[in-house]
Amino acid sequence: MDKEAMGVESPVGDLEPVRKPSRVSPWWWGLVVVLILLGATGAWLLSTGTWKGWMAVARVDGTRITRSELDEHLAFLVRQGRVRPEALADPESRQRTERSALDELITRQILVREAQRLGISVGPGEEDFVFGKAHGAQWGESKLVDTAKKSGEDVNRLRQEVRRQLFTTRLAEKVTSDVAVSDDDVQRYYQAHAQAFSIPGMAHLRLLIVDSREEAERLRRQALAGEDFGKLVQEHAKGGAKERGGDLGWVDPGLLPPAIATAVAATPRKGLTPVIEAKGRFYIVRVEDRQDPRQAPFSEMQEQIRGMLTTERKQAAFGAWLSERRRSARIEVYL
Repeated sequence: MDKEAMGVESPVGDLEPVRKPSRVSPWWWGLVVVLILLGATGAWLLSTGTWKGWMAVARVDGTRITRSELDEHLAFLVRQGRVRPEALADPESRQRTERSALDELITRQILVREAQRLGISVGPGEEDFVFGKAHGAQWGESKLVDTAKKSGEDVNRLRQEVRRQLFTTRLAEKVTSDVAVSDDDVQRYYQAHAQAFSIPGMAHLRLLIVDSREEAERLRRQALAGEDFGKLVQEHAKGGAKERGGDLGWVDPGLLPPAIATAVAATPRKGLTPVIEAKGRFYIVRVEDRQDPRQAPFSEMQEQIRGMLTTERKQAAFGAWLSERRRSARIEVYL
């Protein structure tokens, strides 16, 4: 017979079976800790701007150019005066400026890769020596460091920039080493640009400047009477190479102020101009001698022409080479 029907209680009554607490795997606890750390790190990266700095703004054959690298380059361009600060204030203007600066970084990335491929190097400390030599440094003087301090530029940033320029120069020299200019090329250029090699007439001049017309007229009369013009300048002039007796050397009269140029043009060789008034001062010019206009001979100009043509052709050849390298590179821009 059923115990319940007989009124007999069950030994365990209505109690449920006791369950043992489940054990959480240590692996899950480790995952939770990792997720918490990742979340905290992500929040810190976002709050400090570090994440934005790490973001890639471009890739060149898989190599990243980061936002921080672009911002650093923009700041450098501003300090160098190549970018105006107001160009970064307007959003549209800033975007154009950033794209231009990024394009420079992309080109640099390609140049560095090609320099490494061709085995081009810059020795340790070579940038200090080259920079110092170009800027007239004395023995033991670090011109690069001094220049960085005076301009407020980071020394390492400036050193990096000089090294990059050395890499680029040597790369260009290697790439364009076969560029040549023949004697016939030089001769043809001289004949086609003969007008450019005409030398204007020159005049050897002395100048006297005073503050009043009366004094200028008096000194002019003394000079016409035979007194030494250079001595009169030293004793009475107000500026105008006074210590040298007013000697200006050989001058192209066409480069002088119009009033003085007109007076000099009307004065014979070894003559004295009338008193000239200009900007509240009074001038007398003595023409010591003249040279007539002439055509510079080919013998004088050929090396100058050769150097100019060589530079032009090397620049064109290097530009074409770089354009080809850019076309063959895998460039991705995210701006």
